Amino acid sequence: MISSSVDAGLILFREGLEAILVLAALAAFLKRAAPERVGHLGWGAAAGVGASMLAAVAFMAWRGGDHDDSIEGIACLLAAGLMLWTGGWLARRSDPRAWSADLRRRAEAAIASRRVGLAVGAIGFLAIFREGAETILFLTALLREAPSPAALLPGLGVAAVVLAGVWVAITRLAVRLPLRPLFLGTSVFLLLMAVRLAAAAVQEFQEQTLIPFDPLNLPGWAEALGLPGNIEQAAAMVIVVLLALPALVAGLRANGQAAA
Repeated sequence: MISSSVDAGLILFREGLEAILVLAALAAFLKRAAPERVGHLGWGAAAGVGASMLAAVAFMAWRGGDHDDSIEGIACLLAAGLMLWTGGWLARRSDPRAWSADLRRRAEAAIASRRVGLAVGAIGFLAIFREGAETILFLTALLREAPSPAALLPGLGVAAVVLAGVWVAITRLAVRLPLRPLFLGTSVFLLLMAVRLAAAAVQEFQEQTLIPFDPLNLPGWAEALGLPGNIEQAAAMVIVVLLALPALVAGLRANGQAAA
């Protein structure tokens, strides 16, 4: 239960941190280029929060209905794929200068559009709702390991408090976060979670006899470390690791070049 709560908190922190960094960077740019449009960004972000909460309620209501374990397997598989993609994206774009330049281009495009307010608001909305949708999917996958949804609340509560502090530090105190290690660290966390969820998806499909089960007969210490007990789960984990390696290597090289 503690592990699930910690994982839930880390997921919310990672997703919330990215949204905060995006909004703070866009707001700082708009204050210089178009200060009258900062409010539109805020309204868009608020709408994104509301839409994320509604989506979470709807998803939990759906999840409370009758469904089989194959649905859990699909959720785990989707979450693993999204974590793999997001983790790789962060690793490849861990250079803060390139990341800031990309945000600046988006903001400039919004300002240059005919409906400036709507375009800026849409950026704020999507910055929040995209992270909210990812969080819902990731937490849904985690629920298979938790005794109840309430078991995730302590970790989520701590993460929410920390995120509020980060927002105040960035927007009110002008604190600069070390983006490069943050991006690399969170990308590694997401890729490790992708490995776990890929194995969990295979387990769910095995329980539905959709995938065969060939035991590995591992020693007790290996099982205690959480290593997979069958060939199919091990293969899924190895595949995810192999898919993640190029992005991690690219991220490390980019950081090495930036440091030089």
